Amino acid sequence: MSYTLSMSELTPILFRADGNAQIGMGHVMRCLALAEMLAETFAGKFAITEPTPEVISLIEQLGLVVVALSKDDGEREFLDQIEPDEIVVLDGYSFDETFQQSARSRANKLVFIDDMLIGHQVADVIINHAGGVTDADYNAPPETQFCLGPHYALLRPEFLNPAGFGPPSQEGPIFVSLGGADPQNISLTVLDAIRQVDATLPVRVVLGPFHPNRASIEAFQNQLPNLSILQNLSAAQMVDELTDCSLAITACSTIAYEVCAINRPLVTIVTADNQARLAQFLSEEKLALSVNFPTLLTRLIPVIELDKLLKLAIQAFQFSPETVDESLVNQRRFFDGRSPERFRALFRTLSSQK
Repeated sequence: MSYTLSMSELTPILFRADGNAQIGMGHVMRCLALAEMLAETFAGKFAITEPTPEVISLIEQLGLVVVALSKDDGEREFLDQIEPDEIVVLDGYSFDETFQQSARSRANKLVFIDDMLIGHQVADVIINHAGGVTDADYNAPPETQFCLGPHYALLRPEFLNPAGFGPPSQEGPIFVSLGGADPQNISLTVLDAIRQVDATLPVRVVLGPFHPNRASIEAFQNQLPNLSILQNLSAAQMVDELTDCSLAITACSTIAYEVCAINRPLVTIVTADNQARLAQFLSEEKLALSVNFPTLLTRLIPVIELDKLLKLAIQAFQFSPETVDESLVNQRRFFDGRSPERFRALFRTLSSQK
């Protein structure tokens, strides 16, 4: 007989990450994905620096209690929040060895979500869902447990369906999403590249909550008459959009993994330094075409402008069905939809250890 646990029976978890217009929403979204996977048996709080009303709403929708931290004294405020029976989950680039040690000394267990592979780590568990990463890439104690690669994909449950989402439609729209912030408005560059291929193509662009210039995207509808603009979609709505698309063009971040999980043709764009390793993995394993990561890795000025690179990538998928088929097969090898099972087993084990 099954039953629902009461709040007093749920194991407490305290998440710590930041998200805003400057740094984007990647850290927050990874934590929220994990929180949703664990919701049935864990009760969560989410500590975040000066959250906007939109971010607070996003967090509270998952039943998490928001702990708003000040910009000047947030570190002390967060450490004061930690209870001895809590599992603390950190995701961010400012949580160095000293900070981890302080959090670890107060918590039951410490989990660190990482994508940079730098510094000495002291967490009990390190999660890095980027492909091509091994334990040997880390400087950590021998007892540290590692959860590495796409089998530990930090995706919202809606994107994780072991039975799959069916084959892509050849007639569907092109899906475009450059993340929660897109401070350089790369979305506009992508739309211009699509226009250069065929201005009549149907396009669905999804803007994040911190997009800097929606007006410029709306103005571009004059040049792409079949362009639809969407914003602040739920996970279920994102799944619907991706399921219907014939091709996705995204930032080389968690959104790229969401596309791979839905199993759709994918072109990725590196929009930040921390995306280079993921771009390399997606490209080398032929899960996607990563159009500009060599430029970022070598710090060279691109010989070909981004819109031209994107035009070539779109045409490669249009005129090379074998490229599409190969990428879809490779995506299925890495994304089996079972990461919630793995994370629930991991956190059950952690909560039983005192």
